[in-house]
Amino acid sequence: MKSFNPPIRTLMGPGPSDVHPRILSAMARPTIGHLDPAFVGMMNETKEGLKTIFKTENELTMPVS
Repeated sequence: MKSFNPPIRTLMGPGPSDVHPRILSAMARPTIGHLDPAFVGMMNETKEGLKTIFKTENELTMPVS
C-alpha cells in the first residue's frame, strides 16, 4: 500500500481544521502508560496545581474530562 501525503493547504471549512506543526510532532511521539513514572510525575504536578487553583488540600483532587 502506498503512503498518503496530502499537499499542505489552508483549510477554511468548519472541520477538519489545520493542526499546528508542533502539535503534529507531539502526536507522532510514542505514548506512555498511566503507570509510567514520567506520567505519574506529570499527574502529581497537575494535581498540585489544581489544588492550588481550587484552594483545597483534598488528596483526591484530580483532572477529569
